[in-house]
Amino acid sequence: MSESFPRAGFFKRIFVIIYDLLAVVALLMLLMVVNLIFLNLVEGWGWVDMTGYLDHSAYLNDQWWVKLEALLMIWFFYAWFWYDGGQTIGMRAWRLRVRSTNDEPLTLKRAALRALYAGFGLGNLLVLFTPKTKLALQDKLTDTEVVVLTKAANKQIYLRGIEDPNGE
Repeated sequence: MSESFPRAGFFKRIFVIIYDLLAVVALLMLLMVVNLIFLNLVEGWGWVDMTGYLDHSAYLNDQWWVKLEALLMIWFFYAWFWYDGGQTIGMRAWRLRVRSTNDEPLTLKRAALRALYAGFGLGNLLVLFTPKTKLALQDKLTDTEVVVLTKAANKQIYLRGIEDPNGE
């Protein structure tokens, strides 16, 4: 995309984080359902001892790997969406997109580093202190930027590879 778009400000980024939070919570709920089903199976096979725990949820809440699993799910959610089209679900709704500032493609590794450097959204606080460049910490460290797209450009990215039924 060679067009020039303005960079996104702090509040638009925060609104996107709130929007994406709904999708992340839904994914985490699905992950817990899978964990509960798996735990129920392995308990039936006698591989897990539930002594001392009120229920399966209490057991899972006490396990370190469940917390790690949740962190990895959140990290992968952002890394994958930024790699695959430059937009999360919230970014599509608010017409924002992550793109490279150095003409290199946004690889999965770069997107994963960007997700790591974002620090659960805290990296966006830097935008408040850099109003001229509007670059967050994760933007500076990975040579990326978040831009505000026009409706037409957002639709073009959203429908990539899909023929427009209206012929537009």
